[in-house]
Amino acid sequence: DDLTCQVDLCQKKLERAETLIQSLGGEKTRWTQNAKDLSADYINLTGDVIVASGLIAYLGAFTPDFREGAVVEWSSLAQSKEIPGSEKFSLEKCLGEPVKVRNWVIWGLPNDSFSIENGIIVDKARRWPLCIDPQGQANRWIKKMGQPQHIVVAKFTDSDYLKRLEGCIQFGNPMLIENILEETDP
Repeated sequence: DDLTCQVDLCQKKLERAETLIQSLGGEKTRWTQNAKDLSADYINLTGDVIVASGLIAYLGAFTPDFREGAVVEWSSLAQSKEIPGSEKFSLEKCLGEPVKVRNWVIWGLPNDSFSIENGIIVDKARRWPLCIDPQGQANRWIKKMGQPQHIVVAKFTDSDYLKRLEGCIQFGNPMLIENILEETDP
């Protein structure tokens, strides 16, 4: 009786092991493809980061068509200098973090490539962003995104603007200044 129980247990373990091996068979293919993709990304990293840096530093204020033209030109220039880079550059693929981008969309950022590029520029830039935002989409997105950090929203015309700015600087809170015209010095 004890022996039959052990044989039965061994048979069940063998069946589970075969099922597990069959299930993991597809994973090998996926992992092999991931390794190939990562290897290609590693080779293209230098050129992609050069183009991404230029895009963030210089192209934030331009239209999608102008950005794309400049990126294509910069990519071909890098390739002519034998700097490896992706065949088709994508800022989202290079610097985008899928979880962060998904959260941005949840917070109200439109889910199109231009808006996501703008979000990456705002996120990765070392200086404060100036958003030209006639529809108010960026304004709403920044307000929702800044709620956990207690974002302060102000205008230059507010009587307590400087006091609020000092408080933000002192305590490290973000500040959104709305309705900036041609002149930024109050």
